[in-house]
Amino acid sequence: MEDRIGRLESDVGDIKRDVAVLKTDVAVLKTDVAVLKTDVEYIKRDLSEMRTDVRGFRDRQERDFRLLFGAIIFVTLGLTGVLAKSFGWIH
Repeated sequence: MEDRIGRLESDVGDIKRDVAVLKTDVAVLKTDVAVLKTDVEYIKRDLSEMRTDVRGFRDRQERDFRLLFGAIIFVTLGLTGVLAKSFGWIH
């Protein structure tokens, strides 16, 4: 009977050591999770900044396209006028 009690006590000691190790592992995991959360927040912030930058690029592209398209139309009409005058279609 005392032999069984001794084994139970040693098992309880082993379990206590295992629990202590698990507690330290959980503490390490909690700090790792906290670091990951802050990293995710930084990533979210960076993505938000990139979205606003992309919107700005789109606005500039649209403006540049309109400006270039207008310039092409202006030059085309000007050349058409020069050709029409040189062929004598207009006086």
